[in-house]
Amino acid sequence: SNTQFSQVSLGAHKLGTLIKVSEELLNDSAFDLMSYLSDEFGRRLGNAEEQAFLTGNGTGQPTGILTDTNGASAGSTAAKADTLTFDDLIDLFYSLKAPYRQNAVFLMNDDTVKAIRKMKDKNDQYIWQPSVQAGQPDRILNCPVYTSPFMPTLAAANKPVLFGDFNYYWIADRQGRTFKRLNELYAVTGQVGFLGSQRVDAKVILPEAIKTLAMATK
Repeated sequence: SNTQFSQVSLGAHKLGTLIKVSEELLNDSAFDLMSYLSDEFGRRLGNAEEQAFLTGNGTGQPTGILTDTNGASAGSTAAKADTLTFDDLIDLFYSLKAPYRQNAVFLMNDDTVKAIRKMKDKNDQYIWQPSVQAGQPDRILNCPVYTSPFMPTLAAANKPVLFGDFNYYWIADRQGRTFKRLNELYAVTGQVGFLGSQRVDAKVILPEAIKTLAMATK
């Protein structure tokens, strides 16, 4: 078919976090404090990014996949407001066009995964068994399953499951992460500040490549 192109604008939202460390701890540290600070910066910035990428409101932060009007497109709707069935997941699977299924993954929170794991057939056998191979993600309908604590819960009108090819979700990192050591700012309290920041934005560039499973409204 004939391809039609439009424009998607990626801006730059600044994200930062500050850690203050006492001068005594810096001087007397019995462990690798710099490695700890590096890991802590990564955890804080990563969590803030993940939340914004999924549910960000677009004010001073990226507009999330679930809140952007041009984000993930509607896939299927569950029959109930607070309960999923395996049929709901199959409907979601086939709502995504076949070319995108090759690289498609499921994304949901741990409570949703737990609810799916408890599903049983008529013989009282569990329908889904997660992966037992080390280093391999769990799979549903032969597609990897990933979790995020920032995905919505199983509640009326929520969208607790995303399914699609996330190669069509583009993240723009501007300049990468920067770190500063602030020796004077907190000197009066005997502390040294460490500031980590970055500028980032993200958008879905092809909404039909990522689908949502919505819960019934009531």
